[in-house]
Amino acid sequence: MISYRKATIEDISALIALRIALLKKVMGIEQAPVDISSQLAAYYVQQIPDGSYISWVAVENNTIVSANGIFFYDFPPNFVTTSGQRAYILNVYTLPEYRRQGISKVLFGRLMEELDARGIKQASLHTSPDGMDMYAGFGFKPKGNEMVWGQHI
Repeated sequence: MISYRKATIEDISALIALRIALLKKVMGIEQAPVDISSQLAAYYVQQIPDGSYISWVAVENNTIVSANGIFFYDFPPNFVTTSGQRAYILNVYTLPEYRRQGISKVLFGRLMEELDARGIKQASLHTSPDGMDMYAGFGFKPKGNEMVWGQHI
């Protein structure tokens, strides 16, 4: 049975493995050109505890089978986002044998709840064609080479 929870620093090795798998898939390569494991670990160690990066994970039998991430950043305020706070969604990845079961949709819903809880009015992401329909179902719209959510000016 699949369970869902926020990732902790104890999950860093699994988050690293899933991010690298995602990058290789996006780039269409089998072997990573460089090892970025230590850089990713340093990023997660800093960003997860302070809440500037949040990852939701799906777990089955103590194994993380799907994860996503969102990081929050400040942008100059505009007429829609007077606080200037925005979010970027990334690292949406599910192990191949767990795809098409609605796992990513559940995890993505949790990210959207994070946006709401923080009062974030604008978010963006980049996607492959496989993810476009799911993101559109959450209100994201294509804009250039990314998809955006919220009112953008």
